Amino acid sequence: MTKISKFKIILAACFLLMAASSAEAARLYFEPQEQVIGTEKDFSVVVSIDAGKSINAIQAVLYIPQELVPIDISEGNSIINFWVEKPNFDEATRLLTFSGIIPGGFQGEKAPLLIVKFKTAKQEGKAILVFNKQKTKVYLHTPEGVEDFLELESLTLPIARGKENIGVEIIDSDPPEDFRPEISRDQNIFENRWFLVFATQDKGLGIARYEVCEGNKRKCALAESPYLLENQKLNKNIFVKAVDKNGNERIAIIPAQKARAWYKNYAILAILMLAVIAYLIGKNLWPKFIK
Repeated sequence: MTKISKFKIILAACFLLMAASSAEAARLYFEPQEQVIGTEKDFSVVVSIDAGKSINAIQAVLYIPQELVPIDISEGNSIINFWVEKPNFDEATRLLTFSGIIPGGFQGEKAPLLIVKFKTAKQEGKAILVFNKQKTKVYLHTPEGVEDFLELESLTLPIARGKENIGVEIIDSDPPEDFRPEISRDQNIFENRWFLVFATQDKGLGIARYEVCEGNKRKCALAESPYLLENQKLNKNIFVKAVDKNGNERIAIIPAQKARAWYKNYAILAILMLAVIAYLIGKNLWPKFIK
C-alpha cells in the first residue's frame, strides 16, 4: 500500500469521526416566527435545542442587539424543570442569561427552552441574535456531569419597515402544577432560622410570581425561594400561592408544625367547658356546683 493510499484512508477515517461527533453533538438554535420581521406589532423567537445524547443541565448566555426590545420571556413550555437562574435580561450589557436542570435528562430534537417576545426599534436593517460561546454550555446526563459538544447557531433577521408581524397568542387557562413547599433551616442560611423552599412549573405562559401567607390567606407577601418565615414558632398554617402570567393560581398549604397550647385555643376551651357542664347536669351535680 502506497503512502498516498494510507493518507487517504486516515483522512477518510478522520472525516467519519468528525461526522459522527457532529451528529451526536447538542445544538442550540433559534426558531423564528418569520424569516423577515416588520416594525409593526411584536413577534416571538423560540430558543430550542437538539440533543443527540441525553443531557440534564444547560447554561446559556445570548446577546440581544439594540434593534430588538425584549418585552416578555416565557418558560412555560420549557424542557427545563428546575431553574438555577431564571431567564434574566440585562439592558446595560444586552445579555439574556439563564441556567437550569432537566431531572431525568433529555434526548431528542426541537425542544423549547424559552420563548422570547420582541418588538423592533422602529427602523430598517437587520438584527442578529448570537450565543456567547464561552459561557453557553450543556452537560451530559451522567454522574460526572461531563460537558457535551455543543453547536451554536446565530440568527439573522432582516427588518422591513411597514411590515406587520403575525402575533402568536398562547391560551393559558390551566393553573400551575401541584407542588409541595418544604420548611427547613440551616446554620449557613438565615442564621439557622426557619425558612421555606418551593418551586413549581406552569406549562402555559410560565410563573409570574409567588406569594406566601402566614396564618392568614388574605395577608400575603411576594416571595422568592428560599423565603425567611416571619412566624418562627411555626404554629400557624402557611399558604404558598403560585400565580402564572395569565392570573391562574395554585395554592399549597403547610399545616401548623407546632400546635398552640390548649389554653390559648379559646374554641377548644369553650368546648371543654360545655362538656363539663353537660357532665354535671347529667349527674345532677349542677345545683351543688353552682352553690
